[in-house]
Amino acid sequence: MIISNLSKSLLLLAILVSFVSCGSSAPMVNDVKVSTSQVDGDILVNLSADLSIGNLQLPAATIPIFLPKSGKEIGTVSLSPDIDGSNLLVVSLNVSETANLNLEQVALPNGSMIPLIGSKQVIVVPLGKGAELYISLSQNDAAIGVSIPIKTLDAVGAKVGTTAIMPMFNTNGVIGSAGVYTSKSPGQNGFALVADVSSFLGSFIKSNALEDHSPRQAQLEEADMQYADSSKKAEKKVRSELYKMHKRKVKLQL
Repeated sequence: MIISNLSKSLLLLAILVSFVSCGSSAPMVNDVKVSTSQVDGDILVNLSADLSIGNLQLPAATIPIFLPKSGKEIGTVSLSPDIDGSNLLVVSLNVSETANLNLEQVALPNGSMIPLIGSKQVIVVPLGKGAELYISLSQNDAAIGVSIPIKTLDAVGAKVGTTAIMPMFNTNGVIGSAGVYTSKSPGQNGFALVADVSSFLGSFIKSNALEDHSPRQAQLEEADMQYADSSKKAEKKVRSELYKMHKRKVKLQL
């Protein structure tokens, strides 16, 4: 057991060191799973990601997903730290209920481009406290993403300024991007995750069980947007600050 625990600790440290010292290529997730089901004609999707954030610990929280106008609850975003060191971010969503929501052009809260989504028009659902859910559905690709401000990271943003470190991952057949975004403005620092769920939702879109956003996207004129560039210097500083927090085993706060 001692050897097993030591090996686990060394592996965890190696992952963190890889992320904080060797560039943003190391994925910030250990595992990603996507599942879908159909209940009473509605399509439900569950996206679960174990964030690779070392000894940092997510707060335990469940954020309900409400339709903006009706206030109907259509899912949840949950953060679940575990005693084994895992930090789960789970999105459970009734995708069918989002069909009539407007499409918008969006960026991360700090102004940085959202990986996989870019300048596409997508559905955006405000979750409260600055958190947002992103949904993009078409026959060619489908993506679900979420950004969650973390109050603890405001101190990092104050030192670094605006940047985003979102390494790509390919786990269990799910391609995506996850990482941190920062800004000098409080409330614009946090974690974000975007996953390509085309292989899971594509058949529902082709069968018309889910709306294809493509026709509406084509009708909307794309506006010019200013996206924040992340310099190598800024990325190195973010990684350094995260590593300091990792060594202190910081418990993050929303």
